[in-house]
Amino acid sequence: MGIVVLRNRLRAWKIVALDTNVFVYQLLEHPTYVPLTDLILRAVDTGQLQGVTTTITLAEVLTMAEQAANFQAAVDYEAYLTMFPNLTLLPMDVPLAKIAARVRAQFKCKLPAAIQVAAAIMMKADVLITNDRDLQRKISEPTIALLSDFV
Repeated sequence: MGIVVLRNRLRAWKIVALDTNVFVYQLLEHPTYVPLTDLILRAVDTGQLQGVTTTITLAEVLTMAEQAANFQAAVDYEAYLTMFPNLTLLPMDVPLAKIAARVRAQFKCKLPAAIQVAAAIMMKADVLITNDRDLQRKISEPTIALLSDFV
């Protein structure tokens, strides 16, 4: 589809839920996906979009730094996610857990994915941006947009 199509889609959305891979691609400067994640995250940063993700994203991103024993990266990643403008970092709480349990039971997806979908539902996101094709096959609401479809 391409970056032009993504830019047009972003104009139509107000609230975007962002799966962990959006941040991983950005932080690791993935050559295929960073043009897309740059565009998405710039739209959130400038307030064109309201972004939402969960503390699952924080845990997964911090795990990358911890596995590499890169403690400065862990500090930097935490600051990046917790201070990102116009990004809500939803904690795992009882209401989110209940929605995630329903999603997981109904769609038979992994718990981290169910939590991200639950956050999108809870925050009434227009879309969940991910690269999880399995989620796209299983979930109809919210809309699932795959980064790979815009490459």
